[in-house]
Amino acid sequence: MDKEALRKERDQLSKDVRRGIIPKRVPVRDALSLELLIEYSGKDLLTTQYNYTYEDCVEIMEKAQEIVRGDNFGASFARNPVAGMMIKNRTMVMSKAGFIQHPETCMMEADEYDELIADPETFIGEKIVPRQSRMYSVSPMTFAVSYLRNYLANMDQNAALMRASAYVQEKYGYPMGGSRGSMTGVPFDEIADQYRGFKNITIDMKRQPQKVLDAMEALMPKNIAMQNPRVIDEFTTSSIMTHMGVFLNTKDFDKFYWPNFAKLCHIAGERGMHMYIFCEGDWMRFLDHLYDLPAGCQFAFEYGDPKPIKDKLGKKHIVGGFYPVTLLRNGTKEQCLDKAKELIDILAPGGNYMWSYDKSAISLADINIENYIAVQEYVLNNTNYANAGQKASGEFDFTNFQNTVKPYLKDYPVYKSKHDLPFEEFIADYPVPDERALPYMKAAYEKYLRMAPYPANGH
Repeated sequence: MDKEALRKERDQLSKDVRRGIIPKRVPVRDALSLELLIEYSGKDLLTTQYNYTYEDCVEIMEKAQEIVRGDNFGASFARNPVAGMMIKNRTMVMSKAGFIQHPETCMMEADEYDELIADPETFIGEKIVPRQSRMYSVSPMTFAVSYLRNYLANMDQNAALMRASAYVQEKYGYPMGGSRGSMTGVPFDEIADQYRGFKNITIDMKRQPQKVLDAMEALMPKNIAMQNPRVIDEFTTSSIMTHMGVFLNTKDFDKFYWPNFAKLCHIAGERGMHMYIFCEGDWMRFLDHLYDLPAGCQFAFEYGDPKPIKDKLGKKHIVGGFYPVTLLRNGTKEQCLDKAKELIDILAPGGNYMWSYDKSAISLADINIENYIAVQEYVLNNTNYANAGQKASGEFDFTNFQNTVKPYLKDYPVYKSKHDLPFEEFIADYPVPDERALPYMKAAYEKYLRMAPYPANGH
Protein backbone atom coordinates (compact mmCIF):
# COMPACT_ATOMS: atom_id res chain seq x y z
CA MET A 1 0.00 0.00 0.00
CA ASP A 2 1.44 3.40 -0.95
CA LYS A 3 1.80 6.03 1.76
CA GLU A 4 -1.17 8.15 0.68
CA ALA A 5 -3.52 5.18 0.74
CA LEU A 6 -2.04 4.13 4.09
CA ARG A 7 -2.51 7.63 5.48
CA LYS A 8 -6.13 7.71 4.36
CA GLU A 9 -6.87 4.28 5.83
CA ARG A 10 -5.25 5.10 9.17
CA ASP A 11 -7.15 8.37 9.40
CA GLN A 12 -10.45 6.73 8.51
CA LEU A 13 -10.18 4.17 11.32
CA SER A 14 -10.41 6.70 14.12
CA LYS A 15 -12.89 8.88 12.24
CA ASP A 16 -15.24 5.92 11.90
CA VAL A 17 -15.04 5.13 15.61
CA ARG A 18 -15.66 8.75 16.54
CA ARG A 19 -18.71 8.79 14.28
CA GLY A 20 -20.08 5.65 15.94
CA ILE A 21 -19.33 3.43 12.93
CA ILE A 22 -17.64 0.01 12.94
CA PRO A 23 -14.16 0.60 11.43
CA LYS A 24 -12.22 -1.72 9.14
CA ARG A 25 -10.22 -2.74 12.22
CA VAL A 26 -9.58 -1.49 15.73
CA PRO A 27 -7.54 1.76 15.69
CA VAL A 28 -4.17 1.26 17.40
CA ARG A 29 -2.34 3.76 19.57
CA ASP A 30 1.30 3.59 20.58
CA ALA A 31 2.41 3.98 24.19
CA LEU A 32 5.97 5.24 23.78
CA SER A 33 6.86 8.63 25.23
CA LEU A 34 9.24 11.05 23.59
CA GLU A 35 11.68 10.40 26.44
CA LEU A 36 11.73 6.70 25.57
CA LEU A 37 12.22 7.47 21.89
CA ILE A 38 15.19 9.70 22.75
CA GLU A 39 16.73 6.83 24.71
CA TYR A 40 16.05 4.40 21.86
CA SER A 41 17.81 6.69 19.40
CA GLY A 42 20.98 6.39 21.49
CA LYS A 43 21.04 10.05 22.47
CA ASP A 44 21.59 11.30 26.00
CA LEU A 45 18.14 11.87 27.49
CA LEU A 46 19.16 14.70 29.79
CA THR A 47 21.22 16.81 27.40
CA THR A 48 18.94 16.27 24.38
CA GLN A 49 16.03 17.89 26.21
CA TYR A 50 18.10 21.04 26.73
CA ASN A 51 18.92 21.32 23.03
CA TYR A 52 16.12 20.09 20.76
CA THR A 53 16.95 20.80 17.14
CA TYR A 54 14.93 19.95 14.07
CA GLU A 55 17.69 17.65 12.83
CA ASP A 56 17.91 15.77 16.13
CA CYS A 57 14.13 15.44 16.32
CA VAL A 58 13.98 13.98 12.81
CA GLU A 59 16.74 11.52 13.70
CA ILE A 60 14.90 10.46 16.88
CA MET A 61 11.58 10.06 15.06
CA GLU A 62 13.11 8.22 12.10
CA LYS A 63 14.77 5.75 14.47
CA ALA A 64 11.44 5.36 16.29
CA GLN A 65 9.87 3.87 13.15
CA GLU A 66 11.68 0.64 14.02
CA ILE A 67 9.44 0.16 17.07
CA VAL A 68 6.26 2.22 16.66
CA ARG A 69 3.26 0.45 15.14
CA GLY A 70 0.32 2.76 15.83
CA ASP A 71 -1.95 4.48 13.33
CA ASN A 72 -0.86 7.96 14.42
CA PHE A 73 2.55 9.40 15.13
CA GLY A 74 3.74 12.73 16.39
CA ALA A 75 5.55 14.46 19.21
CA SER A 76 4.56 18.11 18.88
CA PHE A 77 4.66 18.77 22.63
CA ALA A 78 7.11 18.00 25.41
CA ARG A 79 7.89 19.60 28.73
CA ASN A 80 10.61 22.15 28.22
CA PRO A 81 13.45 22.33 30.79
CA VAL A 82 15.00 25.38 29.12
CA ALA A 83 11.74 27.33 29.36
CA GLY A 84 11.46 26.28 32.99
CA MET A 85 15.03 27.32 33.69
CA MET A 86 14.47 30.79 32.24
CA ILE A 87 11.81 31.51 34.85
CA LYS A 88 13.27 29.30 37.63
CA ASN A 89 10.11 27.23 37.77
CA ARG A 90 9.54 25.28 40.99
CA THR A 91 6.69 23.02 39.89
CA MET A 92 8.49 21.10 37.12
CA VAL A 93 11.96 19.95 38.16
CA MET A 94 14.47 18.08 36.00
CA SER A 95 16.04 15.03 37.65
CA LYS A 96 19.60 13.85 37.14
CA ALA A 97 18.25 10.91 35.13
CA GLY A 98 16.58 13.27 32.64
CA PHE A 99 12.93 13.02 33.72
CA ILE A 100 10.93 16.13 34.61
CA GLN A 101 9.08 15.65 37.88
CA HIS A 102 6.19 17.48 39.54
CA PRO A 103 6.92 17.82 43.26
CA GLU A 104 4.18 18.44 45.82
CA THR A 105 4.07 22.21 46.30
CA CYS A 106 1.93 24.79 48.07
CA MET A 107 1.63 28.11 46.24
CA MET A 108 -1.42 29.44 48.07
CA GLU A 109 -2.11 29.87 51.78
CA ALA A 110 -5.27 28.67 53.50
CA ASP A 111 -6.40 32.24 54.21
CA GLU A 112 -6.15 33.35 50.55
CA TYR A 113 -9.31 31.73 49.20
CA ASP A 114 -11.21 35.01 49.30
CA GLU A 115 -8.65 36.61 46.97
CA LEU A 116 -8.89 33.72 44.53
CA ILE A 117 -12.69 33.81 44.62
CA ALA A 118 -12.91 37.59 44.16
CA ASP A 119 -10.59 37.81 41.14
CA PRO A 120 -9.07 34.53 39.92
CA GLU A 121 -7.19 36.09 37.00
CA THR A 122 -5.40 38.72 39.07
CA PHE A 123 -4.72 36.39 42.01
CA ILE A 124 -3.25 33.68 39.79
CA GLY A 125 -1.27 36.13 37.67
CA GLU A 126 0.09 38.26 40.52
CA LYS A 127 0.34 35.74 43.37
CA ILE A 128 0.42 32.15 42.13
CA VAL A 129 2.54 32.53 38.99
CA PRO A 130 5.36 34.50 40.71
CA ARG A 131 5.46 31.92 43.50
CA GLN A 132 5.71 29.09 40.99
CA SER A 133 8.51 30.78 39.06
CA ARG A 134 11.04 32.83 41.00
CA MET A 135 12.12 35.08 38.12
CA TYR A 136 8.58 36.46 38.01
CA SER A 137 8.89 37.89 41.52
CA VAL A 138 12.12 39.90 41.13
CA SER A 139 10.79 43.06 39.47
CA PRO A 140 8.25 44.02 36.79
CA MET A 141 10.94 44.33 34.12
CA THR A 142 12.53 41.03 35.12
CA PHE A 143 9.08 39.44 34.91
CA ALA A 144 8.63 40.81 31.38
CA VAL A 145 12.04 39.73 30.11
CA SER A 146 11.80 36.30 31.76
CA TYR A 147 8.33 35.75 30.31
CA LEU A 148 9.71 36.58 26.86
CA ARG A 149 12.65 34.19 27.27
CA ASN A 150 10.33 31.45 28.47
CA TYR A 151 8.02 32.05 25.51
CA LEU A 152 10.87 32.00 22.97
CA ALA A 153 12.29 28.80 24.45
CA ASN A 154 8.90 27.12 24.13
CA MET A 155 8.46 28.46 20.61
CA ASP A 156 11.85 27.09 19.48
CA GLN A 157 11.24 23.64 20.95
CA ASN A 158 7.67 23.37 19.69
CA ALA A 159 8.74 24.44 16.20
CA ALA A 160 11.45 21.77 16.07
CA LEU A 161 9.10 19.04 17.27
CA MET A 162 6.21 20.07 15.03
CA ARG A 163 8.38 20.34 11.91
CA ALA A 164 9.97 16.97 12.58
CA SER A 165 6.59 15.37 13.29
CA ALA A 166 5.18 16.74 10.04
CA TYR A 167 8.18 15.44 8.09
CA VAL A 168 7.85 11.93 9.52
CA GLN A 169 4.06 11.91 9.17
CA GLU A 170 4.32 12.80 5.49
CA LYS A 171 7.15 10.35 4.79
CA TYR A 172 5.62 7.31 6.48
CA GLY A 173 1.95 7.71 5.68
CA TYR A 174 0.57 8.91 9.01
CA PRO A 175 -2.39 11.30 9.28
CA MET A 176 -0.99 14.82 9.15
CA GLY A 177 -1.10 17.21 12.08
CA GLY A 178 -2.27 16.48 15.59
CA SER A 179 -5.61 16.16 17.28
CA ARG A 180 -7.90 19.15 16.87
CA GLY A 181 -9.30 20.73 19.96
CA SER A 182 -8.43 22.17 23.33
CA MET A 183 -7.48 21.19 26.84
CA THR A 184 -8.93 22.33 30.10
CA GLY A 185 -8.79 21.20 33.70
CA VAL A 186 -11.06 20.12 36.52
CA PRO A 187 -11.14 23.00 39.05
CA PHE A 188 -10.51 20.64 41.98
CA ASP A 189 -7.40 19.25 40.27
CA GLU A 190 -6.21 22.76 39.48
CA ILE A 191 -6.39 23.85 43.11
CA ALA A 192 -4.97 20.58 44.44
CA ASP A 193 -2.15 20.20 41.91
CA GLN A 194 -1.06 23.78 41.35
CA TYR A 195 -2.17 25.95 44.27
CA ARG A 196 -2.74 24.22 47.61
CA GLY A 197 -1.29 20.74 47.18
CA PHE A 198 -3.29 17.57 47.80
CA LYS A 199 -2.47 17.38 51.52
CA ASN A 200 -3.65 20.93 52.15
CA ILE A 201 -6.81 20.77 50.07
CA THR A 202 -7.99 17.72 52.00
CA ILE A 203 -7.67 19.82 55.16
CA ASP A 204 -9.49 22.73 53.49
CA MET A 205 -12.37 20.43 52.51
CA LYS A 206 -12.98 19.78 56.19
CA ARG A 207 -12.21 23.20 57.69
CA GLN A 208 -13.59 25.53 55.02
CA PRO A 209 -15.56 23.46 52.50
CA GLN A 210 -17.61 26.37 51.19
CA LYS A 211 -14.45 28.31 50.35
CA VAL A 212 -13.21 25.38 48.28
CA LEU A 213 -16.56 25.11 46.48
CA ASP A 214 -16.70 28.86 45.83
CA ALA A 215 -13.12 28.87 44.53
CA MET A 216 -13.88 26.09 42.07
CA GLU A 217 -16.93 27.96 40.81
CA ALA A 218 -14.82 31.11 40.45
CA LEU A 219 -12.40 29.20 38.21
CA MET A 220 -15.13 27.88 35.91
CA PRO A 221 -15.40 30.85 33.49
CA LYS A 222 -11.64 30.71 32.85
CA ASN A 223 -11.65 26.94 32.38
CA ILE A 224 -14.67 27.14 30.09
CA ALA A 225 -12.82 29.72 27.98
CA MET A 226 -9.77 27.43 27.81
CA GLN A 227 -11.82 24.67 26.17
CA ASN A 228 -13.13 26.85 23.33
CA PRO A 229 -10.90 26.38 20.24
CA ARG A 230 -10.98 28.68 17.24
CA VAL A 231 -12.41 26.04 14.89
CA ILE A 232 -14.89 23.31 15.82
CA ASP A 233 -15.95 20.40 13.62
CA GLU A 234 -17.22 16.88 14.26
CA PHE A 235 -13.73 15.66 15.22
CA THR A 236 -12.80 18.51 17.57
CA THR A 237 -12.28 17.34 21.14
CA SER A 238 -11.90 18.99 24.51
CA SER A 239 -9.45 17.05 26.67
CA ILE A 240 -9.31 16.60 30.43
CA MET A 241 -6.66 14.61 32.28
CA THR A 242 -8.26 13.66 35.58
CA HIS A 243 -6.07 13.29 38.64
CA MET A 244 -7.36 13.58 42.19
CA GLY A 245 -10.96 12.43 41.82
CA VAL A 246 -10.51 8.74 42.58
CA PHE A 247 -8.49 9.51 45.72
CA LEU A 248 -11.62 11.01 47.30
CA ASN A 249 -14.34 9.08 49.06
CA THR A 250 -17.61 8.92 47.14
CA LYS A 251 -19.30 11.60 49.24
CA ASP A 252 -16.47 14.09 48.69
CA PHE A 253 -16.22 13.14 45.01
CA ASP A 254 -19.89 13.94 44.51
CA LYS A 255 -19.57 17.22 46.39
CA PHE A 256 -16.21 18.61 45.34
CA TYR A 257 -15.05 16.91 42.15
CA TRP A 258 -17.88 15.75 39.94
CA PRO A 259 -20.16 18.81 39.59
CA ASN A 260 -17.63 21.09 37.86
CA PHE A 261 -16.08 18.23 35.92
CA ALA A 262 -19.47 17.17 34.54
CA LYS A 263 -20.42 20.74 33.67
CA LEU A 264 -17.24 21.21 31.63
CA CYS A 265 -18.05 18.05 29.69
CA HIS A 266 -21.62 19.14 28.97
CA ILE A 267 -20.52 22.66 28.03
CA ALA A 268 -18.11 21.15 25.50
CA GLY A 269 -21.10 19.25 24.13
CA GLU A 270 -23.13 22.44 23.91
CA ARG A 271 -20.36 23.81 21.67
CA GLY A 272 -20.42 20.71 19.49
CA MET A 273 -17.30 19.03 20.90
CA HIS A 274 -16.81 15.54 22.23
CA MET A 275 -14.62 14.93 25.28
CA TYR A 276 -11.37 13.00 25.54
CA ILE A 277 -10.93 11.99 29.19
CA PHE A 278 -7.96 10.20 30.70
CA CYS A 279 -9.32 8.42 33.77
CA GLU A 280 -6.35 8.19 36.10
CA GLY A 281 -6.65 5.52 38.78
CA ASP A 282 -9.62 3.22 39.30
CA TRP A 283 -12.99 4.69 38.26
CA MET A 284 -15.11 1.59 38.89
CA ARG A 285 -17.10 3.41 41.60
CA PHE A 286 -18.10 6.11 39.17
CA LEU A 287 -19.28 4.32 36.02
CA ASP A 288 -22.81 5.67 36.43
CA HIS A 289 -21.36 9.18 36.59
CA LEU A 290 -19.34 8.67 33.41
CA TYR A 291 -22.28 7.12 31.58
CA ASP A 292 -24.30 10.27 32.20
CA LEU A 293 -21.87 12.46 30.23
CA PRO A 294 -22.73 13.49 26.63
CA ALA A 295 -22.64 10.60 24.16
CA GLY A 296 -19.41 9.92 22.32
CA CYS A 297 -16.90 10.68 25.07
CA GLN A 298 -13.55 8.96 24.56
CA PHE A 299 -12.36 7.37 27.80
CA ALA A 300 -8.82 6.11 28.32
CA PHE A 301 -8.76 4.02 31.50
CA GLU A 302 -5.72 3.37 33.61
CA TYR A 303 -7.23 0.68 35.82
CA GLY A 304 -10.54 -1.12 36.20
CA ASP A 305 -12.43 -4.21 35.11
CA PRO A 306 -12.84 -3.90 31.33
CA LYS A 307 -15.96 -6.08 31.03
CA PRO A 308 -18.37 -4.04 33.19
CA ILE A 309 -16.85 -0.87 31.78
CA LYS A 310 -17.50 -2.03 28.22
CA ASP A 311 -20.97 -3.28 29.13
CA LYS A 312 -21.88 -0.04 30.88
CA LEU A 313 -20.14 2.62 28.81
CA GLY A 314 -19.53 0.96 25.45
CA LYS A 315 -23.10 1.48 24.28
CA LYS A 316 -22.85 5.26 24.71
CA HIS A 317 -19.14 6.12 24.70
CA ILE A 318 -15.76 5.07 23.28
CA VAL A 319 -13.45 3.15 25.58
CA GLY A 320 -9.75 2.33 25.60
CA GLY A 321 -6.77 1.78 27.84
CA PHE A 322 -6.43 -1.03 30.41
CA TYR A 323 -3.42 -2.88 28.97
CA PRO A 324 -0.77 -2.80 31.74
CA VAL A 325 2.53 -1.45 30.47
CA THR A 326 4.27 -3.23 33.36
CA LEU A 327 3.35 -6.58 31.80
CA LEU A 328 5.45 -5.67 28.76
CA ARG A 329 8.47 -5.49 31.04
CA ASN A 330 7.79 -8.38 33.39
CA GLY A 331 5.79 -10.87 31.33
CA THR A 332 6.76 -13.45 28.75
CA LYS A 333 5.80 -12.88 25.13
CA GLU A 334 3.04 -15.47 25.51
CA GLN A 335 1.64 -13.74 28.61
CA CYS A 336 1.70 -10.37 26.84
CA LEU A 337 -0.17 -11.75 23.82
CA ASP A 338 -2.68 -13.57 26.01
CA LYS A 339 -3.51 -10.29 27.76
CA ALA A 340 -3.99 -8.57 24.40
CA LYS A 341 -6.34 -11.35 23.26
CA GLU A 342 -8.30 -11.12 26.51
CA LEU A 343 -8.84 -7.37 26.18
CA ILE A 344 -9.72 -7.55 22.49
CA ASP A 345 -12.28 -10.29 23.12
CA ILE A 346 -13.95 -8.10 25.75
CA LEU A 347 -13.63 -4.63 24.28
CA ALA A 348 -13.65 -4.91 20.48
CA PRO A 349 -17.09 -6.50 19.83
CA GLY A 350 -19.66 -3.92 18.78
CA GLY A 351 -17.08 -1.20 18.10
CA ASN A 352 -16.72 2.00 20.12
CA TYR A 353 -13.19 0.92 21.03
CA MET A 354 -9.64 2.12 20.39
CA TRP A 355 -6.61 0.05 21.41
CA SER A 356 -4.37 1.80 23.91
CA TYR A 357 -2.48 1.17 27.14
CA ASP A 358 -2.98 2.13 30.76
CA LYS A 359 -0.21 4.71 30.46
CA SER A 360 2.77 5.62 28.30
CA ALA A 361 6.12 3.97 28.86
CA ILE A 362 8.49 6.80 29.73
CA SER A 363 11.75 4.83 29.66
CA LEU A 364 13.26 1.84 27.88
CA ALA A 365 13.50 0.27 31.33
CA ASP A 366 9.68 0.24 31.51
CA ILE A 367 9.15 -2.30 28.73
CA ASN A 368 10.63 -5.16 26.76
CA ILE A 369 10.65 -3.79 23.21
CA GLU A 370 10.17 -7.24 21.65
CA ASN A 371 7.06 -7.81 23.75
CA TYR A 372 5.72 -4.38 22.83
CA ILE A 373 6.16 -4.92 19.09
CA ALA A 374 4.63 -8.39 19.31
CA VAL A 375 1.52 -7.04 21.06
CA GLN A 376 1.10 -4.13 18.66
CA GLU A 377 1.45 -6.34 15.60
CA TYR A 378 -0.99 -8.87 17.04
CA VAL A 379 -3.62 -6.16 17.46
CA LEU A 380 -3.00 -4.80 13.97
CA ASN A 381 -3.36 -8.25 12.42
CA ASN A 382 -6.20 -9.70 14.47
CA THR A 383 -8.87 -7.03 14.96
CA ASN A 384 -10.51 -6.75 11.55
CA TYR A 385 -14.29 -6.39 11.69
CA ALA A 386 -16.54 -8.47 9.45
CA ASN A 387 -19.27 -5.82 9.65
CA ALA A 388 -17.19 -2.71 8.93
CA GLY A 389 -19.28 0.30 7.99
CA GLN A 390 -22.28 -0.62 10.12
CA LYS A 391 -23.44 1.36 13.12
CA ALA A 392 -21.62 0.52 16.34
CA SER A 393 -23.57 -1.02 19.20
CA GLY A 394 -25.77 1.23 21.31
CA GLU A 395 -28.71 3.50 20.61
CA PHE A 396 -26.76 6.77 20.56
CA ASP A 397 -25.73 8.76 17.49
CA PHE A 398 -22.30 10.32 18.04
CA THR A 399 -22.80 12.73 15.15
CA ASN A 400 -26.06 14.03 16.59
CA PHE A 401 -25.61 13.85 20.34
CA GLN A 402 -27.12 17.14 21.48
CA ASN A 403 -30.08 15.40 23.11
CA THR A 404 -27.62 13.94 25.66
CA VAL A 405 -26.19 17.36 26.58
CA LYS A 406 -27.34 19.33 29.62
CA PRO A 407 -27.35 23.15 29.21
CA TYR A 408 -24.89 24.57 31.74
CA LEU A 409 -23.19 27.24 29.62
CA LYS A 410 -25.96 29.74 30.37
CA ASP A 411 -25.12 29.53 34.07
CA TYR A 412 -21.71 31.18 33.62
CA PRO A 413 -20.71 34.62 32.40
CA VAL A 414 -18.55 34.90 29.31
CA TYR A 415 -14.98 35.08 30.57
CA LYS A 416 -13.68 38.62 30.22
CA SER A 417 -10.05 39.23 31.03
CA LYS A 418 -9.01 42.42 32.80
CA HIS A 419 -5.59 42.12 31.22
CA ASP A 420 -6.17 40.55 27.79
CA LEU A 421 -8.55 43.24 26.60
CA PRO A 422 -10.80 43.04 23.54
CA PHE A 423 -9.21 44.90 20.65
CA GLU A 424 -11.75 47.73 20.78
CA GLU A 425 -10.87 48.50 24.41
CA PHE A 426 -7.15 48.06 23.87
CA ILE A 427 -7.05 50.45 20.90
CA ALA A 428 -9.19 53.16 22.53
CA ASP A 429 -6.19 55.21 23.70
CA TYR A 430 -3.85 54.34 20.82
CA PRO A 431 -3.69 56.26 17.52
CA VAL A 432 -5.14 54.59 14.43
CA PRO A 433 -3.36 55.93 11.33
CA ASP A 434 -6.32 55.24 9.02
CA GLU A 435 -9.55 53.25 9.10
CA ARG A 436 -8.13 50.99 6.39
CA ALA A 437 -5.61 49.64 8.87
CA LEU A 438 -8.14 48.69 11.56
CA PRO A 439 -8.99 45.13 10.41
CA TYR A 440 -5.30 44.32 10.02
CA MET A 441 -4.45 45.83 13.38
CA LYS A 442 -7.22 43.79 14.99
CA ALA A 443 -6.10 40.57 13.31
CA ALA A 444 -2.52 41.12 14.44
CA TYR A 445 -3.57 41.99 17.99
CA GLU A 446 -5.75 38.90 18.34
CA LYS A 447 -3.08 36.66 16.80
CA TYR A 448 -0.42 37.66 19.32
CA LEU A 449 -2.89 37.69 22.19
CA ARG A 450 -3.57 34.02 21.48
CA MET A 451 0.13 33.29 21.23
CA ALA A 452 1.10 35.09 24.46
CA PRO A 453 -1.85 35.46 26.84
CA TYR A 454 -1.65 36.97 30.29
CA PRO A 455 -0.02 34.19 32.37
CA ALA A 456 -3.14 33.35 34.38
CA ASN A 457 -5.25 32.82 31.25
CA GLY A 458 -3.27 29.86 30.00
CA HIS A 459 -2.97 28.37 33.46
